[in-house]
Amino acid sequence: MPHHYTATLEVARPLPELFAYLTQTKNLKQLTPPELNLELVTAPELLTLGSRLVWKGRRWGISQEITQQVVTFEVDKLIVTKQTEGPLALWVYASQFAVSEKGTRIVEKIEYDPPGGLLGFIVTADSLRKDFDKLLAFREKKLREMFG
Repeated sequence: MPHHYTATLEVARPLPELFAYLTQTKNLKQLTPPELNLELVTAPELLTLGSRLVWKGRRWGISQEITQQVVTFEVDKLIVTKQTEGPLALWVYASQFAVSEKGTRIVEKIEYDPPGGLLGFIVTADSLRKDFDKLLAFREKKLREMFG
């Protein structure tokens, strides 16, 4: 059964500006905590519907390659990426954008299932949730540093 995680970020920038920044793949690495050791191996310059991203990283003591595809793309509204290859049994990441009093509200929703096999004994739904807390706190901190 899929697990769900939701976090809301508020960034003091106009929605179109923030959305444009987040669709430039060169900016995605800056929003990823260094301890995830992620490298964007293959990606288009800009995210669009159908874009394919390949990440390489080392996590849980294992080198991994993760392939994601943009399955929904609505300008200034919604970006959904889905893991098509990688360690998790399920990974769907949705970023919903809306204008807020502060500038832009981003609601991040993750639908996920831990991996199976032996890795599933180490990488549990609870340990993933803790990683998501760190990831989104880091992302929010970086966005605030860059955009105020």
